[in-house]
Amino acid sequence: MLFDTHAHLLEATPQEVAALHYPVLNVTTDSSQWSDAVELSKQSPMVACALGLHPWFVCEDSFPALVTLENYLQREKICALGEIGLDFQKQFSANKDLQLEVFESQLQLAQKYLLPVSIHVIKAHNEMLALIKEYPVSGVIHGLGASLPLVKSYIDLGFKVGVNGVVCRENANRYHAMLQNFDLRHFVLETDYPNIALPGQNNVSLNDINRVAETVASLKNSPLEEVLLQTGYNAQQIFRFSQD
Repeated sequence: MLFDTHAHLLEATPQEVAALHYPVLNVTTDSSQWSDAVELSKQSPMVACALGLHPWFVCEDSFPALVTLENYLQREKICALGEIGLDFQKQFSANKDLQLEVFESQLQLAQKYLLPVSIHVIKAHNEMLALIKEYPVSGVIHGLGASLPLVKSYIDLGFKVGVNGVVCRENANRYHAMLQNFDLRHFVLETDYPNIALPGQNNVSLNDINRVAETVASLKNSPLEEVLLQTGYNAQQIFRFSQD
């Protein structure tokens, strides 16, 4: 089964969403998107809703937003918390302590409501690993392109790794090594629509998930059907998506 575990569907057209014939986890980045995301999941049977505060947008207003987030978790059908995480790149490091506090609060919510998480992490792996050990949750490390030992650290904690269009680049050496060294049972597929352009394409599309799957099949020397079956099963085990 095809399952796109990470896309920003509020940036897609209504026609693109209506054409979906497989599940997509629609992630959000701040509280201004949550109402629209919940409504989209109600209107679109293939859209699973994830609500979260992305580390790029964490600020003092994030604390009252956490109260709003819990209210949504109590009354709506939410499949995951996402996109959440830590990003300590230079341009985001000034609010490092704030990021840590807000992320920890979201992990606590994930535990309380038994929800998986979709995690963004850049240059903050020591802090991330410490926190997800302290607050054991299930989920996906989105777009992880890291050393093999670091990938194994997340896998050993039960996380899946989200593979997106970066894998289609010839120079994506870490992505390729990761796929060649770990079993398919540790991976899920994602587009990160509309943020990842595939090589040789001017436009991004939700259909890019097909080329991601084909590239994974080539790197694993596996039939495409096997890739879709295993990664789809992995995603379904995490996000428990249903069209009810």
